[in-house]
Amino acid sequence: MSYATSTDQSSMMAQQPTTASVSAIPDLVKIGQIPSNTAIDIETDILDPVVHNDSFCRFQFQNKGILHSNSKIILRLDKSAVRGFLPVGVGIFSLLQRVALRVGTKTISEIDDAAHYFAYKSMFLSNEHQKQRELYTTGRRLAHKAYYTEADGTDDNFDGSFRDLTTKAQNIGLDNGVQVSCSSADSSVTLDSRPFVRTGDNDYGPEFTVALQDLFPFLAQNQLPLFMMNEPVTVELFFTKAVNERMCVAESASGSTNSFTIDTSATQLVADYQYFPQEMMEQYSQQNANLSFTYSDNRLAKRSISINASGSEASTGQLIVNVGGAGRLVTKLFTTLSDDNVTLDSMLNNYHSMGLDRVYTGTEADRFNGVLTSNVKYNDHFLYPVDVTNSAQQFHNVVVGEGMVPFVMREEYNKESSSLPLAEYEGWSQNSEVNGLSGKFFYQLYKLNRNERVNSRGVELYNTWDKLKNSKSSGTNTATLRTYVELIRVAQLNNGVFDVFFA
Repeated sequence: MSYATSTDQSSMMAQQPTTASVSAIPDLVKIGQIPSNTAIDIETDILDPVVHNDSFCRFQFQNKGILHSNSKIILRLDKSAVRGFLPVGVGIFSLLQRVALRVGTKTISEIDDAAHYFAYKSMFLSNEHQKQRELYTTGRRLAHKAYYTEADGTDDNFDGSFRDLTTKAQNIGLDNGVQVSCSSADSSVTLDSRPFVRTGDNDYGPEFTVALQDLFPFLAQNQLPLFMMNEPVTVELFFTKAVNERMCVAESASGSTNSFTIDTSATQLVADYQYFPQEMMEQYSQQNANLSFTYSDNRLAKRSISINASGSEASTGQLIVNVGGAGRLVTKLFTTLSDDNVTLDSMLNNYHSMGLDRVYTGTEADRFNGVLTSNVKYNDHFLYPVDVTNSAQQFHNVVVGEGMVPFVMREEYNKESSSLPLAEYEGWSQNSEVNGLSGKFFYQLYKLNRNERVNSRGVELYNTWDKLKNSKSSGTNTATLRTYVELIRVAQLNNGVFDVFFA
């Protein structure tokens, strides 16, 4: 069996048709173009959940046609008296604690702490995609634009001339389609999240959709031939807690303990089934009774990190965390470090990866940017011969591992420079290190490059944070290190029965 590689996935589908099927008909379940003039019929079903409450939901498909991977799940929150909004960069995915795709009793794809996983994936959506599509479909709203200073006729900031005001931006901040202006000393500009995620003033709360191919890496590479399957296919959604985990609140509602509940009457799955000419589908089913799919799946490892009391923070020292993967084919892993003290009183809730402390005031000797020293060890060898300490190199490793640049700014990545505006978003300052965007996208990715099966010791993560900022005004704090390990799995469809195992 071979594994195809691409820039953003370490493994793509490897399909093994019988000899007779190679030239007989096109590959119907592989995502891509079909090299023939074939009529395709699309049938859309609106599926209600078979089980649904405020903490769990299950959908079951009908075994017909080929399931389109871009089928959507509609989720809506109940209205609330408290002014709340979905976390920036996560959107409606903040409702998802765990998602699972099952065939019969077998789990094809599953993601734990799903909201944290999708917060990382959101960085790789282009700016125009975030503004023109995600703003309305998922509520992520991580688009950026330049903030220009507006002259009031009395300013004299540009040597008596205002000609630079239209060509030189003071800052770069969030863009949700609202015209804003900003100056280096002005924090009065406030971006409003209306009408997309505000609750309390309408007949119902915010409503968005999530695509199946976003929820499950398997469906991003393959489409399920439901008409060939004898077992029930189900999607299960486990929801986050109604208090603190689903929404953020405006600064004016800071300290609120409001419970944001899900409107169960609105939850539906819009399932698209593809149909090709009957003769072609029957021929495909007969000649491909045994199908094999190779795809990537994720496993989560968690670890709590202690942070000293505010004002006395210090280096964590070298922490070695075994993240699993023993005996498996591991292609890459990425980590997030979320501040446990930051929840709904912020722009991102807990769905972020905190950068290190910085000091830009005082004498030159007092100024610094914190340093993360990182490396990975597997099969008794380190991934990098020298530990990585340069945040630019760590950012580059993310780019190489994903095959594209994250659409976040330098200050958002690791607090370096001061490019974020003082302008507020729902009352929260965008350049805040606690409630805003500064240093909240410091994700790390490690792409394992030796194409080896991991031995019984597993993969070990080496980290030293020097140093992390304590967001509490008093007392110690904790952060949670989450590591998502990407593994290679194989699914086989034999005479209508699915089987799944690790490669």
